[in-house]
Amino acid sequence: MHEPTPREKALTQFPAVYLTLVSVVQAIALEVLVARVVAVRPAFALSADAVIVWLEVVLLVLTIFYGWVSYTLLVTLAQWVLRAFDFAAAFSVGLMQFVAIGFIGPGSFTAFCSMVAVGFGFGAFVSHSNTGVAARRPENLTVMRSMPRRRLTFLLGLVGLSGVAGALAAGTSRALVVAALAACNLILVAALREWFAWWNRVVRE
Repeated sequence: MHEPTPREKALTQFPAVYLTLVSVVQAIALEVLVARVVAVRPAFALSADAVIVWLEVVLLVLTIFYGWVSYTLLVTLAQWVLRAFDFAAAFSVGLMQFVAIGFIGPGSFTAFCSMVAVGFGFGAFVSHSNTGVAARRPENLTVMRSMPRRRLTFLLGLVGLSGVAGALAAGTSRALVVAALAACNLILVAALREWFAWWNRVVRE
């Protein structure tokens, strides 16, 4: 009977551990988000401030979902030896989500949009790094060939740039903040569609 090498063990066992870690972090983020929404009690109104707060909530829900989906699909379909950076990134992304959740509410629009800019800028780097490492492994060539790596990096970076626009506009125009956050949500939905389209292409081959 073949005794697995340490490298083979890492390739086969660590993905499950990593996915568990990511799932726990995202589950905690969702719990913290729900608690924050209950505490803030956003108004159900058509005022600019109320719309901005609800756009913040929706964006964070999408962010948590995106984080879980992206890690789950990548780890399920591709194998690579996880680096210390991968584990640090999972915690760092969660930490930035928790900080952004704390900024939900009127009076913190600049801080929230700034966290969107920082978080998604870092997220674009993490995504490109992880998918790049996976793409370089020969056993992943089949599944990674059809992955839209650059498009995903571009979309996440675009969310970050929209966050910058929202932060700059927060002190002068609520309408521009609404537009920036609405753009963030739409772009993130487009990024999710890219992940699921890739999943469908791979599993149907």
